[in-house]
Amino acid sequence: MKHSPFKLSIISAVLLNTLVVSNAFAEDASPKTEAATEQLESIERIIVLGEKTERSLKDTASSVSVISEEVLKTMRYISINEAVSEIPNVVVLRGAVPDIRGVSGNGSATGFNGVSGGARARVTTLIDGVAAPFMADLTGDTGIWDIEQIEVFRGPQSTINGRNSMGGMIYIKTKDPSYDWEGAARLGYRDQDRYVDTSFMLSGPIVDEQLAFRLTAQNLDGEAYDNSVIFDDNPPKHDLDELKTTRVKAKLLWEPKAIDNLSALFTYSSNEEKGNTGRTYFTADDPWKFVPMNQRYMDTSSDTVSVKLDYKISDDLAFDILIATMDYEWGFDSYEETATAEQTLLMNEDNLTIDSKIRFGMTNKDLFGFVGLSYFKRDQYYQSISVSFPYGGDDESESTAIYGEVNIGLNQDLTLIVGGRVEKESQYRTYEGSILDNDKTITLPKVVLQYAVSDSTTATVSARKGYNAGGGAYDWFSGEYYYYDSEEVITYETGVRSSFSSGDINVSGNLFYNDYSDYQGTDLDRRISNIDTVTTYGLEVELSAMLSQNLRLNIGLGLLESEIEDNSEGFSHIDGNELSSAPGYTANLGLTYWLTDALTTSFSYNMVDEYFGEVSNTEERVAGDYQVARVSINYEMEQWQFNLFVNNAFDEEGITAFEPISDRYTQGYAGIVDPRTFGGSVTFSF
Repeated sequence: MKHSPFKLSIISAVLLNTLVVSNAFAEDASPKTEAATEQLESIERIIVLGEKTERSLKDTASSVSVISEEVLKTMRYISINEAVSEIPNVVVLRGAVPDIRGVSGNGSATGFNGVSGGARARVTTLIDGVAAPFMADLTGDTGIWDIEQIEVFRGPQSTINGRNSMGGMIYIKTKDPSYDWEGAARLGYRDQDRYVDTSFMLSGPIVDEQLAFRLTAQNLDGEAYDNSVIFDDNPPKHDLDELKTTRVKAKLLWEPKAIDNLSALFTYSSNEEKGNTGRTYFTADDPWKFVPMNQRYMDTSSDTVSVKLDYKISDDLAFDILIATMDYEWGFDSYEETATAEQTLLMNEDNLTIDSKIRFGMTNKDLFGFVGLSYFKRDQYYQSISVSFPYGGDDESESTAIYGEVNIGLNQDLTLIVGGRVEKESQYRTYEGSILDNDKTITLPKVVLQYAVSDSTTATVSARKGYNAGGGAYDWFSGEYYYYDSEEVITYETGVRSSFSSGDINVSGNLFYNDYSDYQGTDLDRRISNIDTVTTYGLEVELSAMLSQNLRLNIGLGLLESEIEDNSEGFSHIDGNELSSAPGYTANLGLTYWLTDALTTSFSYNMVDEYFGEVSNTEERVAGDYQVARVSINYEMEQWQFNLFVNNAFDEEGITAFEPISDRYTQGYAGIVDPRTFGGSVTFSF
């Protein structure tokens, strides 16, 4: 599929004209309402945290989009994946880690491969610095409450964050305890899945200015909108339509007066998700009959305990350390026509994360940075209970790394940022007597040249390396356990960040070129194997602007081209093809209008171009080519906030993935955009 130059030029022209128009409006664009003033998203005021240092978005070289608390608290996004689905060059599939710049977020870790090989996703999710686990399906994704911001990084983040971030990263920052009493309670509903959201938050001091707490809880009860198939001769053991998520998080902040400049943050979080979650596909003949391809009752839970210590040794030197332990359980019970065809899969993981760093030169604009040490250990056990195909095994994985970066002021306007990571990682995994034994040391450099064009504009050029480990997997058809090598990428980018008219206009743009070697793909025998070379290149541009005293515009555009290069026997049939989930463009338009300080209305429109569902680029597997509109109304009255929204307002029947009927998939399957959804919430705060 070659994307129409005419179509792309039209989108580019619209974006350029918008920039010109918004610049003309901005000359008289001081927001009239207090609410509009408070919600100005100046890139000089947005602080990006995901690169293990605090930078303004204006001074961040990586291509990153930031979703604010103001957007999240409207409740129109019920999951992290829904929230990031409108970001340029991001494609969201059912039950999967988001695909970024045409690169599968799951990587080779999809489905059974994630079980038999313990493969790692290419896009990692960090919640307050702790990596969220991934096992075959993306679960534990529902529920957005008391989140400060979400950052979505496009391109490799391996240098700073190491494992599982070759394709990008999603960084989630939840809110910390406060020394002033505050609380909130929310009741929400949406007709899709008949979700009822009950959420609660309380925060305040225990010892004034020394000890504070924050407690949050959320319960989501729903009922899946699919039309479950019940077999009379084999009644289901579970409610196949059930959707239930329960989350609890407790934080304790200690800043003792007896020890100057010490801060300790203790966190406990418990998450549980049950029911019809994970990969949800419908039969291919008519996906909008909502007949599920597979019926499974998922069960995911995790308990995480962490402590983060931050100590300022002097004005120029500070030390911090994060220690976290997690107990993670994942599994499902399948439902089939006969009990003998059913499967129960169980997996338990215990992991430990230690990450410490020293920050230096904190008052020196010409020489500053940080050096860090990290350690990760994972113990995993899994077992499939099935009459036809029982299996099991365990896994021990470990990684140790030293990483850091230094900022060197070459002159008043030019800064050189040099960083790197040296990591030693090992994995020992068993699968029914087969052994995967990997042990490797890798070096991941990064270099950025940053130029202050003016007080309002920063330009950067950068290069960095990403990495994902090799692994193994089981071939169902040959009954053989096989192996594949690691994959790497070198990414080159140039970016511009500008903030004009006292923050009324903000523009971010990145041009990128990714050169992948030994890319992990699927060959003719449907085995994971290494493709010689894959290249992707394109553009991401985002704009926010006050078009009038009460009207804000947000617009984003992603352009993408990808090409596979491999003449080997296993991949010659896809030489010259595009990657899957690699639309030629993604674009979004958003408008927010303040009728008064209290009453706001918002509209967003997201467009995704056609893309191939797999690397063979067959026409019967084409997906994408959909547009999704969202409308919301928000009213705030003293301590109350009322939200109403419509998602997929025009009830677009969009296909996100498609597999035609075949011997392997007798009914085929399709992933779809969620149908039109009405919802709302009431929040009381004090």
